[in-house]
Amino acid sequence: MAAAGALALCGSAGAQVYRCEQDGVVRYTDKPCSNKARPVDLPDPVVIPAGPKADLLGEAKRRREAGTRARDEADAEWVAEHEKRKAEEERLRSGRITRTVVEGMSADDVRRIHGEPAVVSKRESKSGIRETWSYALDGDRRLHVTFSEGRVSSVRMREPKQ
Repeated sequence: MAAAGALALCGSAGAQVYRCEQDGVVRYTDKPCSNKARPVDLPDPVVIPAGPKADLLGEAKRRREAGTRARDEADAEWVAEHEKRKAEEERLRSGRITRTVVEGMSADDVRRIHGEPAVVSKRESKSGIRETWSYALDGDRRLHVTFSEGRVSSVRMREPKQ
């Protein structure tokens, strides 16, 4: 069929196309294959005028630049988030090393630093359950550690009154 279409284009240029059947196979050719071969009348080809010239190279370049920009923005966002996580990990690690309770620590971290609390109180609110651990330190000082969603959300030191 493709050959017939290609030959059809040639038909309008003055060349003859012949339909030949040999061994049950139909072929189209520019030369008669036998004395019985007759030229085929082909219609003139349909010509569709081209639309405005497409700037394919420019479009490909714009798409590539947009993809590069999107990738660079995603990479920059990932790097910023990674640096933020690393800074948070370092802050928590520093608190563990210096045995200082800091926001974001887990209950296990606080237990490792101060042991079991002397008093535990729980409050439930719209924002969730808040648990406060109280520790009696040297003298009359008291440490109050509040947890929200399993992480330290505030640390308060109560000094003795003078």
